[in-house]
Amino acid sequence: MTLCVVDPAVRLTLAWESIEADDSRTLRESIRRLIKIARQFVQINRVYCDRSFYRVSLVQTLADLDVGFVVRAPKTPGVKRVLDAHDEETFVTNYEMVRKQPSTGRISVSLVVVPHRTRDDDSFCLVTNCDVSVGFAEPFAEAYRRRWGIETSYRKIGKFLPRTSVTTFAVRLFEFLFAVALYNLWILVCLVLVEQRVLTDRPAVSTALFRLFVLSLPDG
Repeated sequence: MTLCVVDPAVRLTLAWESIEADDSRTLRESIRRLIKIARQFVQINRVYCDRSFYRVSLVQTLADLDVGFVVRAPKTPGVKRVLDAHDEETFVTNYEMVRKQPSTGRISVSLVVVPHRTRDDDSFCLVTNCDVSVGFAEPFAEAYRRRWGIETSYRKIGKFLPRTSVTTFAVRLFEFLFAVALYNLWILVCLVLVEQRVLTDRPAVSTALFRLFVLSLPDG
């Protein structure tokens, strides 16, 4: 599990944790630790989570941590009923997430619905504990879409990963975390040199040039 800064200009991987399972109890504990680490370095505006975090227990954990959260909502039967009950393409309504399996649980959230950006006659749904008006629903959804920068950062991290056929988890974990460290360092270098960019729509230093510089340094 990773926690990333998703500001458009800064996409640092701020914290990480290796988890052995994706059960709710393990994920709750990891969420608490990662949020605690993040608060040591940044002021959290909102926590953006993908749809795998759409679980009552995980959303409740975020609420208990007193952070603003936004979670992508899958088209569950409950969400579909709300969509069918509204004629509007864009709306915000109160919604209750319910866990029916033992032990039962429920949490009240706001359901934000806007038209899907690429698919006609489809909706983009989010649940949140933030105050959102209908007029702010579109900008709110667009802010969530910035989370895609995390996927972009993963692709960039991949440029710093060594090629290996080793299958030992500890070795592969070390290589990934070392690549994350190099990626973060590359981001910091680009920030320092931002005023010296020739092309404003590209990083000040390419990953290829940065790798060439790092590899030219003597060991130690």
